[in-house]
Amino acid sequence: MLLLERTSVHPAAPETHWAYVRPMRPEIPTVRPSAGAPALAPPDAFIFARLEKEGLAFSPEAERHTLLRRLSFDLTGLPPAPELADLFLRPQPALTYEELVERLLASPAFGERMAVFWLDLVRYADTVGFHGDSDYSVWPYRDYVIRAFNDNLPFDRFTREQLGGDLLPQATEAQKVASGYNRLNRISAESGVQDREYRAKYAADRVRTTASVWMGTTLGCAECHDHKADPFSAKDFYRFAAFFADLEEQGYYNHGFERGDWGPRLALASAEQKATLQRLDNSIREAAAIV
Repeated sequence: MLLLERTSVHPAAPETHWAYVRPMRPEIPTVRPSAGAPALAPPDAFIFARLEKEGLAFSPEAERHTLLRRLSFDLTGLPPAPELADLFLRPQPALTYEELVERLLASPAFGERMAVFWLDLVRYADTVGFHGDSDYSVWPYRDYVIRAFNDNLPFDRFTREQLGGDLLPQATEAQKVASGYNRLNRISAESGVQDREYRAKYAADRVRTTASVWMGTTLGCAECHDHKADPFSAKDFYRFAAFFADLEEQGYYNHGFERGDWGPRLALASAEQKATLQRLDNSIREAAAIV
């Protein structure tokens, strides 16, 4: 966690926040041989330089079994597989540390591990969140996120597909699924819910979440008033909400509890069903060719 100390005490004239300062690539420090082991990557040089400045020595490198365990838990959230442990820990290792990293990055568990953090941020859940907390089937979105990490999907595509994948030209099934991000907010089927009020609640939730996840800043305060410290007005808040104003949603889902009807849905075929559909399509084409 990064803690920022404000030097100005006047709320109307805060110090410029780091989030609004254009990032500049710093010069990589030159590490003298006496500082310790040579830097393996640019970030290492900054660490080595600071250690030298503070007069601190390097900790000894961890034992191989400790490195294996740390790396496996960091990248997959799981203990190391026995076969990897055997290859990495034998007296004459069959895997270098770099090769071990590549093996773990290629594991399906890597995407599952990384997806946990993203799904928390976008408030993913398999229930609607309010009152009876009924089931809400959005697991294809979860699988999309896992695949995105495992396929190393570029972040710009990851962003476009979630914020507006269904609006892309000739949108694929995966892109439409990705746009399910926009329906991950809590929704209600409680009797007495005022439709317009809850559509406003859903819109505000979407603004707060999208701003915090993609912009790294808080817009929530501007729902009611101009922000006191950040350059956001109440007008900005509702202009942001307008980006999502074309979503087909209700405030009150009166059939949610009884039929699980939570608005527009995308029917997805299983792999077996897709294969059957493909065979039927081929049969139709063959029959048409004969005629």
